[in-house]
Amino acid sequence: MDRCIRGLLVLLGVLLPMAGEAREVSVAIGFSIPPYVIAEERRGIEYDIVKESLASEGFEMVPHFVPLGRVIKEIDAGQAEAAMTQRLETGIKAHFSDVYITYHNFAITLASRNIAVESMADLGDKSVLAFQNASLYLGPEFKAAAAADPHYREEARQMAQPLLLYLGRVDVVIADRNIFSWFAQQPEVQAKTDTRQAIRFHPLFPPTDYRMAFRDADLRDHFNRGLATLHRTGAYDRIVRRYAPLLNEGER
Repeated sequence: MDRCIRGLLVLLGVLLPMAGEAREVSVAIGFSIPPYVIAEERRGIEYDIVKESLASEGFEMVPHFVPLGRVIKEIDAGQAEAAMTQRLETGIKAHFSDVYITYHNFAITLASRNIAVESMADLGDKSVLAFQNASLYLGPEFKAAAAADPHYREEARQMAQPLLLYLGRVDVVIADRNIFSWFAQQPEVQAKTDTRQAIRFHPLFPPTDYRMAFRDADLRDHFNRGLATLHRTGAYDRIVRRYAPLLNEGER
């Protein structure tokens, strides 16, 4: 009898830790878009929100970093269970979560230049530097304005945007407010120009809401509950505040 009890206790000692282990969830994530995703450091505003939302429901996020254009393909091919930074408009066959992060692109100028940017038409006679594929992502009106502007160009390396703006090499930068501010604080930029100059954010574009895309509806529901928990407990705001010291935007 004692031997049976001891055997049962040993079995329970093995099974209980296994029952408490978090189930891994593979998540396709586009390469670094700081401060939202900092791939080499496994962190970022967006990264942390997704990771902690899943963790609160007993799941462990396993990041699968791929080029942005391959994120959806990872879901379609069954190589990932979820994908970050997705919009309903993509039309992919997936179960979309509630909105968990919002990006906001602006036309950004130096305050000292006193450049008026109140509409897309105001960009036509100015040198404009946008992020890669901005003309595809920011709507037909912006696409038409970009096509008509001989001084418009796009840059894959977004660190170039604050550098060239602060140096006065371009009139207008098109970028998400937080991404621009993050790169403006990088030592490589601050060593080459004065990033203390005041800048202005011109709201030409509406905010863009993003959702998670899941292959499985139940997993989507778990994520939504975890996200709601983050909001209810204040954890969501704490994640955002962790990155606030590195987003000194210089607006006056």
